[in-house]
Amino acid sequence: MRWPFSKKHRELTIPPEHEQQWRVAQGELEDGPLLVRFNESARKLMGHPGLTIRLGFALPLNRPNEGGLPDPEENKALAAVEDLVVQRVLASAVGLHAMTLTTGIMKEFVFCIAPGLDIARLHEGLRKEVPSHDLQCMAVVDQSWHSFRQFVP
Repeated sequence: MRWPFSKKHRELTIPPEHEQQWRVAQGELEDGPLLVRFNESARKLMGHPGLTIRLGFALPLNRPNEGGLPDPEENKALAAVEDLVVQRVLASAVGLHAMTLTTGIMKEFVFCIAPGLDIARLHEGLRKEVPSHDLQCMAVVDQSWHSFRQFVP
């Protein structure tokens, strides 16, 4: 694979997905509970100069449950969407799935990736594969991993 960042940052080593450790934390937002499933393995990569893009895919729930969490049926459908999004992102970019945020109105999959991915093209392709929900996408430069630090205990 051609590295999208300078030679001095090639020491980036991302553990294989099956070796990554995940944890769950719960918090409260103004409008209800927040579940944060986070990649514990990502802590070792926080702030790595090769992973400066925070890429998020948000799915507003079709049956929002303000003050609660998704109903089990919709949550099961969202798990299948998550599997698809994770597979497509990690097949297209250098990076890792850092966390998934779940509330009663939305679910968001957050990645920390290297620059260079055609995010608009990836998003458009995923939208065609996920007709059940309004798959939204946002990418920002986040060299300090502010979002990860904000949500992960």
